[in-house]
Amino acid sequence: MSDQLRLSLHAARVFARRRIQETLLAPGFYVAQTIGLALAWLLVIGFVRSVDSSGFSYRLAPAYDLLGRGLAGAFGETFVAKLFAEGPFLLVLHAAFLPVLLHLSVSSVFRFGLERKVGALELLTCGPADGTSWFLAALVKDLLLTAAYGGLLLLFLTVAAREHNLVLGPAFFSGLAVMLFLALALYAYGILASALTDNPAAALGLFLGGLLLFMAVQTGSLALVGTFVRNLASVVATAVQWVSPLYYWNLAAGFAEVGAWGRYLLSIAALAALAGAALYLARLTLGVRGVRG
Repeated sequence: MSDQLRLSLHAARVFARRRIQETLLAPGFYVAQTIGLALAWLLVIGFVRSVDSSGFSYRLAPAYDLLGRGLAGAFGETFVAKLFAEGPFLLVLHAAFLPVLLHLSVSSVFRFGLERKVGALELLTCGPADGTSWFLAALVKDLLLTAAYGGLLLLFLTVAAREHNLVLGPAFFSGLAVMLFLALALYAYGILASALTDNPAAALGLFLGGLLLFMAVQTGSLALVGTFVRNLASVVATAVQWVSPLYYWNLAAGFAEVGAWGRYLLSIAALAALAGAALYLARLTLGVRGVRG
């Protein structure tokens, strides 16, 4: 390892430690966690109230009835049956992670863009540090905090499952692993959006716009829609699916469902490769455009 690379990685560790401290001292991360855990609790309680002697039926609880009818109308009863086949925890996993993923990704994208615009990044990346050190620090910070929240959520749901005589099934644990790699890819895309733009508003707009596109394409491929809309979604999906983290997330979930664990691991590896490609493009972009917005 060259001296320059060693110094650059050391700078990334120092930056990451500082950013973690700043995040833990601010209220935003705790608010996002509270919202996520509150959603988890509400979904578990709603599921318990939707179970009687005949089993689970989302029609038994008003809140779950609204949720179940919406999901069944959009994606079909088969999708709903698979979603709740092992209890509420697969739905809980994604609903509870969403506030934290959005908070960490949006705050990092906005901060990176702001620091580029005002010249703070140019000042901080003097000497052995560079733009790569700075965005790697942001990535490490987001991943460590995401993993910490994942552990907290696992503990919370383990207690909730025992309290209500439920079980965390294989689908939950396979989904949890995929969620961490999905977060890696999303954070990498946020870094790329920040590197491609000159100000925080543009970076945030590019990141959220891309995320909404990926969500629309993925939802269109799963939804029960007319032939024209489905064909249009298929055409768009063919163009963007290879660069969409949600595409590989959906593949991994499908492979885990049928027990194709080799393909499941390949889908996870594809998410990691997608993140690596985004980070490499961000590095090249910063090398060409510089760290000043």
